[in-house]
Amino acid sequence: MGLLDGKVAVVSGVGPGFGRATALALAREGAAVALAARNAERLDEVRSDIEAAGGRAIGVATNVVDPEACVAVCEAAVAAFGGLDVVVNSAFRGDTFQRVEDADMATWHKIFEVNFFGAMNLSRAAIPHLRARGAGSIVNIASMSARKVREAEAGYAASKAALLTATQSMALELAPDRIRVNAVVPGWIWGPNVQMYVGWQSQSRGIAEAEVIAEITENIPLGEVPPQEDIAEAVVFFASGMSRMITGQSLDVNGGEYFG
Repeated sequence: MGLLDGKVAVVSGVGPGFGRATALALAREGAAVALAARNAERLDEVRSDIEAAGGRAIGVATNVVDPEACVAVCEAAVAAFGGLDVVVNSAFRGDTFQRVEDADMATWHKIFEVNFFGAMNLSRAAIPHLRARGAGSIVNIASMSARKVREAEAGYAASKAALLTATQSMALELAPDRIRVNAVVPGWIWGPNVQMYVGWQSQSRGIAEAEVIAEITENIPLGEVPPQEDIAEAVVFFASGMSRMITGQSLDVNGGEYFG
């Protein structure tokens, strides 16, 4: 028996990294998963991985910036699997790492469109289906950037901070429907993006990758860059009945780099 047997989930931002790890973790615990991302080829790859492991999944090409696309993926999940219980908002757009005085505000708008408004679009599309099930769970993927202020991350950090505030507002509004809304807050995530960063730093600076990793983990008390698979377990927790009495909360999963 899995923690999510009989449940149906929609996961946005499914690519080669954290979104994929989250979808695989939910499927492992018994959830049928509707995979949402812009890249149809990647969706097919993750769907095949889930099915090869004995799970159920569909892939729906989705741009969360488009409200109608968000409605479509939720409706596809209901049509394929009979309902909807869990939504994971993990689609994101990274920052350009510019100081505020140098930043292009048009770029900031695009960051907010995905990281904040995209999550709102998908959540709003899902709410009627979650309500029809009598309960549900929305899990927003925020970022330590919203907690630990660092230079040249204002656009991305602000979008994730807005998402954290909206998490609490939605939790209060949707509590009468037994729809819980929580956030997972990662810091560094050991997956394709950070692996590429480590490789780039290594090549550009002429140092070993192990040295780059050591620089990162110097500020992580547990001494390890948290693997994406471990962070995905926090999503499983919020999606499952183990967190039945938890809503409006954010869980830092960062190896101890920041204590929220």
